Amino acid sequence: MILNNGRKRNNCGHRITTYLILCLFGLCVSLSTSAQTKQKKGNKVYIDHADNLRHNQFELPDVQIAKGHVKFRYKGMTLLCDSAYLNETQNSFQAFGHVDLKRTDGTHLTCSRASYDGFSQMMKARGKVNVRQGGRSLRCDSLDYDMVSSIGSFFGGRGTVVYNGNTVIADRGDYNTDSHDANFYGNVVIHTPKYRINTPTAHGNTEIGLMHVVGKSVIRTRKGEVVHTNDGTYNSKTDNMELRGFSTIKSPERDVEGDNITYNSTTGDAEGHGNVKIVDKINKRIMTGDEVIYNSKTGHTEGYRNVKIIDNKEHRTIIGENVVYNSQTGHSEGHGNVKIVDAVKQRIITGDNLIYNSKTHEGEGTGNVHYIDHKSKHAFLGDFVHYTDSAAIAYGGNPGPVAKEFSKGDTLFVHADTISMKGFHMNTPEMYRELYGVNNVRAYRTDIQAICGFLVANSKDSCMTMYQSPIAWSGSRQLLGDSIKVFMNDSTIREAYVFGNASLIEEMKDKIHYNQVYSKRMNAFFEGGELQWGEAIGSVMTVYYPIDEKDSTLMALNYLETDTMRVYMMPERQLRKIWTCKFNAVAYPMTQLPADKMKLRNFRWYIDMRPRDKYDIFRRVGRQDDTEIAPKPVAEPPHQTILK
Repeated sequence: MILNNGRKRNNCGHRITTYLILCLFGLCVSLSTSAQTKQKKGNKVYIDHADNLRHNQFELPDVQIAKGHVKFRYKGMTLLCDSAYLNETQNSFQAFGHVDLKRTDGTHLTCSRASYDGFSQMMKARGKVNVRQGGRSLRCDSLDYDMVSSIGSFFGGRGTVVYNGNTVIADRGDYNTDSHDANFYGNVVIHTPKYRINTPTAHGNTEIGLMHVVGKSVIRTRKGEVVHTNDGTYNSKTDNMELRGFSTIKSPERDVEGDNITYNSTTGDAEGHGNVKIVDKINKRIMTGDEVIYNSKTGHTEGYRNVKIIDNKEHRTIIGENVVYNSQTGHSEGHGNVKIVDAVKQRIITGDNLIYNSKTHEGEGTGNVHYIDHKSKHAFLGDFVHYTDSAAIAYGGNPGPVAKEFSKGDTLFVHADTISMKGFHMNTPEMYRELYGVNNVRAYRTDIQAICGFLVANSKDSCMTMYQSPIAWSGSRQLLGDSIKVFMNDSTIREAYVFGNASLIEEMKDKIHYNQVYSKRMNAFFEGGELQWGEAIGSVMTVYYPIDEKDSTLMALNYLETDTMRVYMMPERQLRKIWTCKFNAVAYPMTQLPADKMKLRNFRWYIDMRPRDKYDIFRRVGRQDDTEIAPKPVAEPPHQTILK
């Protein structure tokens, strides 16, 4: 028994001795590690402290187990934890409990547990992960950090990233601590001092303030803008947005929608491509088109394809394929089926290419231009039209330029190779205009039609003066002369004056016989469009058919020659009386009419040249016998110069 007890004591002492040897061996390993710390620097693990440090090469080869207030260093990192497994051979470690890691670059990480693989240089943190670096932080459940690429990825629950006063919450994401590039996935919510974003996916850079959202996203800015997009980029520093695919922007100041939008609320720039609509609520403008560029501060707008700009503030509308418009300067420019409406001036302008300034009220157009001034009651059509408040000119094109004057109720249509207009005493009660037609002039109004080589129409006294082989028609009457001056009421002719080689021909109802007057000068006065009285002066010759009041048949042919004659008519167009000085006259019964007495020697009936309606003014016709009708030419009036 004694011996056995002795063996027991000996065995126990042997085990104690063995344990002490192992502890000494562990201490030697620790000292060896410490010695290596002083000798070598590099990818080594340096243990600064542990309450318990042990190593068993047989149980865990190359692994040191540190417990209790562990502190060690590795590659610029200092790590505190409750316990750790350190493998110097594989340059790796695992840390558990209250892990607190700091890097020399200022990165600070805390979590429940962490591991590091030295060969892949991958750090993994799990459980209540919190990373802080230079005003940035990340809170998440799980984090993998690649020290080679400087990219940290979080997952396994909602993560929160805070940087420069901004907050991002997402199911998972990654962040590059060097480039500051970040990607977030899964019900992403972004809060910044300038905006809030809800999106499935976001990519951005926390340094430059750029954020790209993908999927059904909503961006709400501090300025009250609400953006709906499936693919958009927003820069919080510049306030610049780039939205792809159909997107909408709504704000208290303006609404923008389109397939591809660039927008900046600070600079006022907005640009859209594809089904674009911009509504400027402050400046009361609406712009639509396939492509629209707009700045709300300068008022400058450019649009391409199917463009329509409505400026309710300036009461202006511009429509065209390609349009440039500036509300501040008043400049409008359009190309391709253009229409400009100036509601203030009551003007409508259409054409293939138009330029118009609503402030100077000057513009020009080429290609099928139609300029209508409802306030001044006139219009111009032509291949080229230049216009101001006080002057205009139109020429070119097929069928050619047209002027319309509708200030007196009935519209006067005038066609010529060149048409111009000049205003006088503008913006005063005495204001009036003169309209000029040059070469191949053809005019039509319900009560009067005319052709000539040169025409002047004056709105002051409603006078139309014709030069160069003029012919005028009214009802069944035709006037010829070297020059003709016609005064009109609102819808009927009032007076007519013919100077030089004057000829008046009236077609009778039978379309065979004609009342005729020829003289050097002729004056006619009308009422209600019907001739009341007239006078012929100088070398007068007449052919007149009196009408039987009972059956309206022609009674005879009266031929008369005199120096001066006045004719007075009844309302029923019956001759009331004739006054004349010394005359020679012959009467022929209708049954004994000499063929050579039925028409005067200068008789010319130009009914085929008469404009039949407002569309017939473009027909180009000319008199073949001007030398016979007007042997004594009359000097042409000076051509007018249009002043701006």
